[in-house]
Amino acid sequence: MLALKSLVSLTLLASSSVAPEDAPPADALYPESIRSAITRLDESDFRQREEAVDELYTAGFTAIPALKEAADKGSPEVSVRAVDILLRLYQIEDESTFETIEQVFTQLKHVENLSTTGRAERAFDTVSELRQKRALLKFEQLGGMVQFAEPNLDRQTSGRPRIEYVMLGRDWLGGDAGLQLLGRIEDIRLADMPSLYIIRGVDISDATLLNLKAELPNLTINRRGPAQLGVTSIGRDGGCIIKAVVPGSAAERAGLRMFDQILKIDQRSVESFDELVEIIGEKEPGDQVPLVFRRGAEIHNSVAELSGWKPAQSKQVPTKIPQK
Repeated sequence: MLALKSLVSLTLLASSSVAPEDAPPADALYPESIRSAITRLDESDFRQREEAVDELYTAGFTAIPALKEAADKGSPEVSVRAVDILLRLYQIEDESTFETIEQVFTQLKHVENLSTTGRAERAFDTVSELRQKRALLKFEQLGGMVQFAEPNLDRQTSGRPRIEYVMLGRDWLGGDAGLQLLGRIEDIRLADMPSLYIIRGVDISDATLLNLKAELPNLTINRRGPAQLGVTSIGRDGGCIIKAVVPGSAAERAGLRMFDQILKIDQRSVESFDELVEIIGEKEPGDQVPLVFRRGAEIHNSVAELSGWKPAQSKQVPTKIPQK
C-alpha cells in the first residue's frame, strides 16, 4: 500500500509538470479499468455514467491522479463528475487520501482553465467545515495549541466556538510545513485579528511566516516566552487593566480578577500590557513572581507561580464522518 501511494504521489507530481516530448501520455500511467471508467463519465447513457462514478469511487486512492486529470482536461460533464468523486473521497476517514486530495484541489485552484479553478474553489467551499475540523485535529496532534473563547465572552453567532489564538509550543513537531494547516481553518481566515503565538525556542523560518501572513493577512504573529500568567488586557496603553482571567491560571491562583490593574510584577513597574508580556517573557514555568495590583481604591500584594502554556481541549474534533 505504501508503494502504491508513493506511485500515486509521483503521478500527481508528473501530471502537474511539463512532460518531456518523448514521455508517455499521462493517462497511460493509469490502469485500464480506471481509464475506461473515466471515458464512460461522458457516455450518453445515464446508467453507464453512474456505473463509472461508482467504479472510480470504489477504486479510491488509485483513481485520484486520473480524476485530477479529468477534472482539469475533461469535458464539462466529465470535469463536474470527477470533482464530485474527489469530494466524496475527500470525506472518507483515511489521512493519506484526504491529504492527497487536498493537494489535488490546491493544484486545480491554480490551473489555467478558469472553469476548473472555479469548480475547485466551489468544491472546497462545500467542505470548509470538514477541512477545518481535520486541520484543527492535525494541528493539535503535531503539538499545536488552540485556545477557544470562554462561552461568556464569545459573541460569535456561527454556532462554533470562536478561536482566540493558536500557539506553537516547545513540543511542536510540525516544523514549517505544519503551519500550512492554519490556512485550512476558516474561522482563523474570517476572524477579527486572531493571533498566532510562537514560544521562544521553536524554530520557524521567517520565510514561512511571511508566506503565512500573505495568506492570512488578518493574523497577528507574536513571539512569547514559555511562561504564562493567564490574563488579557482591556487596552495596550493607559495601564495594565485586566479584561479577563484564564480559569485555572497562575493569575487566578494569585487572586487576580477582572478590572484589577497590575502595577508591578517581579519588583518592576508595569505601565502597559506590552510591558507585562515582556517581563513574563523572560521567565520560565514554575517561577514565582511577586505582584502588586490595584482593585478599586485598594492596593494588594500577591505572588503568582507562573505556568506553562497549556493546550486547550478542542471543541471541534470531528466525529465519525458518514459515507455518501
